[in-house]
Amino acid sequence: MKHLATFEAAAKTIGLDPTQLPIVSHLPESMQKAPVALFKLSVISAAAWLKEGVKIDWNNRSQGKYFAWWKMRSEDNSVGSASGFSFGDSYFDHSTSFVGSRLVFPTRKALEYVAKKHYALYRDIYVID
Repeated sequence: MKHLATFEAAAKTIGLDPTQLPIVSHLPESMQKAPVALFKLSVISAAAWLKEGVKIDWNNRSQGKYFAWWKMRSEDNSVGSASGFSFGDSYFDHSTSFVGSRLVFPTRKALEYVAKKHYALYRDIYVID
């Protein structure tokens, strides 16, 4: 899964220049990480689909579309893998979606690899520091 190991590898897989990130300088500093992280994870997802040789077909309910299921806890003020924001599982669903379509993966294996390898990107999307 070398094509999913880094954002740079994923960008090159789908023919993008990995140095060209979204411009977010006009946003408040506290809001700049999330759109960049979403872009990077979207690119990683696109690379996963391309390498599998399939396109997302939203009309095909039998096609697997996997997304990470994260758990947020408020037992303390920390946010990390032991408490706070933790990867709980992957999930497959036929009829509903609880996540943006750009963050789905074609296989459970690819999703679990990406969720663990790119934990910081998911955290940048979902956690406000």
